[in-house]
Amino acid sequence: MALSIATNTGALMAAASASSVNKDMETSMERLSTGKRINSASDDAAGVAIASRLTAEIRGTNQAVRNAQDAQGLIDTAEGAHKEVENILQRMRELAVQASTDTNDTSDRTSLASEMTALTAEIDRIANATSWAGQELLDGATPNASNTTENDTASFTFHIGARATAADSINVNIDAIGSTALGIDGAGNVPDAMTDLTTATNGSVLTTNQSAGTLAFASGTAVAGDNYSVKINGSTVSITVAADEFELNEIGVAEQMKDAIDAANISGVAVSRTGGTLTLNVGGGVDISSSGNAQTAIGTIDAALTTLNSQRAELGAVSNRLNNTVSNLTNVAINLEGGRGRIEDADFAAESTSLAKSQILQQASTAMLAQANASKQNVLSLLQG
Repeated sequence: MALSIATNTGALMAAASASSVNKDMETSMERLSTGKRINSASDDAAGVAIASRLTAEIRGTNQAVRNAQDAQGLIDTAEGAHKEVENILQRMRELAVQASTDTNDTSDRTSLASEMTALTAEIDRIANATSWAGQELLDGATPNASNTTENDTASFTFHIGARATAADSINVNIDAIGSTALGIDGAGNVPDAMTDLTTATNGSVLTTNQSAGTLAFASGTAVAGDNYSVKINGSTVSITVAADEFELNEIGVAEQMKDAIDAANISGVAVSRTGGTLTLNVGGGVDISSSGNAQTAIGTIDAALTTLNSQRAELGAVSNRLNNTVSNLTNVAINLEGGRGRIEDADFAAESTSLAKSQILQQASTAMLAQANASKQNVLSLLQG
């Protein structure tokens, strides 16, 4: 091998080794200081993409947990109001039972009716005042809408997952619980929707008056075979005129229609007949001015309790479901965190070992670089005489 000084191969190799070792040492120091194995896409291109997707799922799942807990709080708030309304209805039923016996005179029943009226007003106050973060829950209004009809249902959609799928949402309907919705408001209210669907070929004609809540048969005579139908709150009731115990005139047909509507039991709609006119109403109140009326009121309140308890059962079921939802989402988030950690977290034992190795090699390569540079000084001895 020629002895030269222009190209110091040993020094170049030692310098290259020192540079490589220094890069490895910096990588180990970066991982140990951040705790992450992947600090840039160059560390693991595929791992960066996977970790990013896992991060999106983790953050979405954690937010879904909060969504579910908020939904549970909303539902529990509504159910708590239901519980208090039930207590009020139980007291109202007690008053109706008390008023149904004739040991009470008119003044006694008047006193009982005063409390009944106050309790009814409190039910309406609870229905209108119960809210969650500004959203009224029990007045029948759909959230963020102008609908405030007391017979309607508020509809809520809760997103309880990290994905944009229908499976990650649940819909909950909370019915209005005001006195009108429960049928104890003390005044007849017309059904929400009533339309005439008459298909009679001749004879009298059935007409509706929505604002008055009435069905009326125009003058004329009903003919056997005529069909009369009406849609009330989405339910269709119909009769076909036949030669039976009723006379074939509008009064007899009205009686048949009344019987048919009563038998349909359409969401508490009650119907009365005056001649050929039927009057429909929702509710009817809790009149306890007489023994007979008080006994009727007991049945009305029982129906209200049945409606209320059915709604409470539905809300309770959803609240229990959300308990399981929160538990499952929490478990999912934990497992996702573990999966992401295995991909991007640094192994401190391995990185500490790698750092120690790099430091020793750096010292060795530096020493060899110094030796390689010093070795060329021997050439000077050839130039000395």
